[in-house]
Amino acid sequence: MVRCGLQAASEAESGLEELSTWLPFGGVGWCAVGLGLALLARGPLNKQWPGYAPAVPVSLGYLLAGVLAYGVGTLVGLACFIGEPTGEGSPDPWRLPALLGVSALGNLAMAAVVWAWARTRTGALGLGLAGASRAWAAGSGVWLLCLPLLLGLSVVWQWILLQWSGEVLSQAVVEYFEDTSGAALAVAALLGIVVVPFLEEVIFRGLLQSALVSRLGARLGVILTALLFALLHGLPSFVPILALALLLGELRQRTGSLWASYAVHLFHNGLQIAILASGLPAN
Repeated sequence: MVRCGLQAASEAESGLEELSTWLPFGGVGWCAVGLGLALLARGPLNKQWPGYAPAVPVSLGYLLAGVLAYGVGTLVGLACFIGEPTGEGSPDPWRLPALLGVSALGNLAMAAVVWAWARTRTGALGLGLAGASRAWAAGSGVWLLCLPLLLGLSVVWQWILLQWSGEVLSQAVVEYFEDTSGAALAVAALLGIVVVPFLEEVIFRGLLQSALVSRLGARLGVILTALLFALLHGLPSFVPILALALLLGELRQRTGSLWASYAVHLFHNGLQIAILASGLPAN
């Protein structure tokens, strides 16, 4: 959402200079409001779930098998979905769904390993129906309260990158939205909002966080999982994704349910994709 405004302003040097002047003040303001709302959300969350849920240990064999499965799934996805570049003169509208399909296929292969691990441990993934609606509502409510903070961090981080590089940086997948519309955009939205977030939650908050928390404790396990998640999303979105991942990890560990973190992930991706799609004509 921040990138759209920066990209438009970058077309005129004066517009970019003016934007870079007031951008950090707006970002800090959003952060201040969001921090207050986030602290407000902490009270009810602590009241409903006063302690962290215990993590189920994960053997090193399952972790290595998961990494191998992800690599094989990604290679198969690349072979199936990614063809020869079409060139700037003839953009391929299905390039974005293809890239998301590759991500989904790699995640799906690793998720199969996670599922094999969870089958022998009742409740390990936190996908049971008991308490699912309460966890879903908690995740949705906390996300709404934390949204100004996530937006503010995104603004401040984009401003820092702008000062450092002198240009607007964004995730590679964002660039493909400019060439995507119609059925291709609908497929991309389905993958990016519903499918990929669910698989990422199963992998990161389901398996990886459980493995780290069981070995290093809840706080350090949540932090390390969030760091890895943010690093995999790249520099242009590192700080806001890190904040989002910390929220996802905290909800997963606090509620013991993957539905809480999935609700946040789904709504956040949905908002981002809706803004990118609606901003295509302006860009």
